[in-house]
Amino acid sequence: MKPYPFLPIALITAALFTAGCGRNTGLQQEPTGPKTEQTTEKGTDTYAEATPPAHQANGKKEAPDNVTIQTWSEQKYIKYSDKGELIYQWKTHVPEVIISGDPEAQYRLNRCLREYDKDSEMYDFISRAQDRYSSSSKTGEKWQGGFGFTYDYTVLKNDGRLLSLKWDYVNYFGDAYGDYASYLNSFDTKTGQKLTLDSLAENPEDLKLALRNEITEQMKSTVDDGTILQNVMTADIQNFAFQADGIKIHYNLYELGGPYPLGSQEFLVPYKKVENLLNDYGKQLASHASEYADEPETEEPAPDYIFPQSSTAALTGADLLEADSSTLRLARNEIFARHGRKFDASDLQDYFNQKTWYHGEIDPTAFDEGVFNDIEKRNLDLIRISEEQLKSKEITDSGVILEPNCDYRLDLDGDGICETVRWNPVGDTQDRAAAKMELLINGQKQSCIPEDLQGNVTLSALDLQKEDKEIELHLDMAQDSDTLSSFSFYRYRNGKLEQIADLAGKVCGGNGNLYRENGFRADGDGILAVNADTPFSGTSQQFGCYYVNLLFSYKNGKMEEIPQDIYDKKDYGPVTSAFRHDNEWQYYVVSTEFTPTTEMNGNTPAFQAKPGETVCPVAWALKGGESYVLVMNEAGACGWVKELPWDMDPDTAYYVAVPAWG
Repeated sequence: MKPYPFLPIALITAALFTAGCGRNTGLQQEPTGPKTEQTTEKGTDTYAEATPPAHQANGKKEAPDNVTIQTWSEQKYIKYSDKGELIYQWKTHVPEVIISGDPEAQYRLNRCLREYDKDSEMYDFISRAQDRYSSSSKTGEKWQGGFGFTYDYTVLKNDGRLLSLKWDYVNYFGDAYGDYASYLNSFDTKTGQKLTLDSLAENPEDLKLALRNEITEQMKSTVDDGTILQNVMTADIQNFAFQADGIKIHYNLYELGGPYPLGSQEFLVPYKKVENLLNDYGKQLASHASEYADEPETEEPAPDYIFPQSSTAALTGADLLEADSSTLRLARNEIFARHGRKFDASDLQDYFNQKTWYHGEIDPTAFDEGVFNDIEKRNLDLIRISEEQLKSKEITDSGVILEPNCDYRLDLDGDGICETVRWNPVGDTQDRAAAKMELLINGQKQSCIPEDLQGNVTLSALDLQKEDKEIELHLDMAQDSDTLSSFSFYRYRNGKLEQIADLAGKVCGGNGNLYRENGFRADGDGILAVNADTPFSGTSQQFGCYYVNLLFSYKNGKMEEIPQDIYDKKDYGPVTSAFRHDNEWQYYVVSTEFTPTTEMNGNTPAFQAKPGETVCPVAWALKGGESYVLVMNEAGACGWVKELPWDMDPDTAYYVAVPAWG
């Protein structure tokens, strides 16, 4: 995703929300052929090879794939009013790095990446959007459009030693302009540390001056504003990334003091311009960066069709479940466009004019809907139902929330015919926590839903497996302290609802218990990822296995847990807090000396944990019927420890006290 500084921010936001943002996984092929030597003498171009081997593209090697980038968290919240007006859209993706065989570097790097996690801003954003909408409703002001927030990442370089990432941020508050920014960072995957100019030069100020001088020279050809050029010489340089051909430096909107049309600015300073100012570590990284190719800059093309078979095959409710208003509008008019209809709305006409298959020849007033075949008529009806369903609709990364006392028309079984789903409170409806709930489908009470539902109860519709064309239902019921009493999934078959699974129970091969959950994702690929709290039980109480992802597969009505060799900790906040010593309840202080080992049930010491030191768990594993925890000390060393039964005796227990979160 790239910023477009010369477009109005409302159009930027609309384009991003409609098209979505792609992620580069960073998976590369192993290079072939011998590794060529590099010259390191001063005064020569140390970052170019005289004779590129045949296996190299553009003089650069392809990078090894020992570092994998995947999405760590994906948050999606879209809310419509009872009139079908969009109140807000929130979409974020945060990456996670997997470094094979190096858990220390992996954990350090991921802890750095959590600094850019925007989920902490979500509730404030949603609250502001709802307050603004409520205020406009009370004053009779026409709602001009929903709040919009996107935050996504792109992999710029992943060469086995250097990982360079770019974060793109767009925040639209319903005004004429919004905020957008990009952030560049590079990481050393051997250590897990973020690169800083201080770490790359003996005299960082001299390096900054050289970079500023080069940027000023590059700007002179396009900018004649002396104030902007002067600002380059005083603005700090923190937003940078290592690339194959040099150091890329980014300035966001207004950072250099220019007007809005100037937009954001990016510059590439070749390594040879500053190589004499780099220290040995900086030269080593620069040499490595120039040897391997950057990640290809790929833009996801806009699809030719929203639904390619909407004229020849019946759509299902699962196709449309999480579709937003703009997608549904395009999908509906796409069926008209196939038959050559023109459009009065200029944005629709412009959109279809870009499609090679579109030939608009028929004026809207002359268009005869009799040209539609039965499949098209059925699909148009289903899309219009979905558009009507936008009223009070809330789309999340866990599905579509079904509000009580509302009729939802959902094609649960994928036959193209919508069922009427109603989620009703029974008895005292004033006290939501005490009210019992019942589920009606086509007016029939569904007996597989427990009758004694009480507490914090949520029902949502989601698509676990896109291939089966069905919509599944999810029931989440928690009591005090968010203790799960039901975490159930259902499907609708032959006129009745049947339970697929209830995950509020034994997990990890029977060695643990899903006591609480902190969110889940279902992307329609048959995989369910549950961010689980306290999944391990029994001997694991000594360390407390908190916030790991449990994975489940779903197909043909069966949900099964996918065993994992190692369960990595996904909540980095408490560990960071522990090593900063800013909350004594957030970390483990060693009580009795113990020796973590490099392997589970191994003999090679990783480090010595001494009384008074702080350590934290970062991963868990089950092997041979035993539970093991991977602990990290403040120096960043990691080692495995076999779990022991709960022990409160300070003479034998690992810790003085177990923190509140563990």
